[in-house]
Amino acid sequence: MQSSVYAGSFDPWTQGHQFVLETALEVFETVHVVSAVNPAKQSLLKPEVRARVIAHSIDPFLDWWALDPPFRVGEKVIVTSQEGLIADYAKENNITHLVRGLRSTSDFEAEFNLYFSNQAINPKLQTWAILCPNHLLHCSSTYVKTVVGKPHVRSVGAKFIAQSLMLNWVRVIGQIFDLIETCSIHRFDIDSSNLTETDLNESLQLLFTALSYRILRISRSVMVKTSKYVDQFLKHHGSRLREEIRNQKTYPRNEINTLWAILAHCIEQDAIFPDGVESGVTYLLSLAKNLGKTTIKLFNEDEVNEAYENLKNK
Repeated sequence: MQSSVYAGSFDPWTQGHQFVLETALEVFETVHVVSAVNPAKQSLLKPEVRARVIAHSIDPFLDWWALDPPFRVGEKVIVTSQEGLIADYAKENNITHLVRGLRSTSDFEAEFNLYFSNQAINPKLQTWAILCPNHLLHCSSTYVKTVVGKPHVRSVGAKFIAQSLMLNWVRVIGQIFDLIETCSIHRFDIDSSNLTETDLNESLQLLFTALSYRILRISRSVMVKTSKYVDQFLKHHGSRLREEIRNQKTYPRNEINTLWAILAHCIEQDAIFPDGVESGVTYLLSLAKNLGKTTIKLFNEDEVNEAYENLKNK
């Protein structure tokens, strides 16, 4: 089928938005995801930043902050931002299908009115509504804004990079957490006896929140250095990891150890460690202890220490 446009404020992009996109991709050849400006909403993130977050959420193995929109994400998704009318964007790009997600009857009423407004501008533009599944009904941008950064919140419903930006924290730390989670998808294929994907997400979420509370400031020099580490990681491993994880379904243990080492190196530069903790690796492990529903450690201390030493020697 033809192309479609999936537009919204996406402030921020959530699991619900991801579901709508994945469903639309089952129907349309190409989906244009457009981060738009809604005059009725006060946005936390600028449209172009939201476009970068969306591209990263779909494919974290590329540094979207080094590129300019529109972003071509894979073969079927185009992500961009737009300050004008979506009906005009659709007309300019010869698109006649508008995708919308519905969670409730109030959403339907709003979309019903929007449909006729769009028809007045672009009569060829038809709306395709995708209904939200039960387990994502709570997952709105409003909900994310309410719970992000709160202690003991196990599931926010947005990528860590979006949470970092919303909290005015360090973007690259969220990027590292997202990469660790994405690279761990097939960890459970190897040993699922005491760990599930949900457990991992909850544990990472609790660790991320704990860090954001304890390390309020990371100096610019450390942020720049950490960003360079992540950029080098993506240049050397990004394309290969995307292929291996998605198609070969591998679990890249060594690369995950490197990501933990980069994170440890970053936080230990500006963190004030409690007594008995001498390194970023030990600090991370102490915070992660007994998080979530599992007794399995998030990482092996010896392996991450080795990766950390390799990182320092480069």
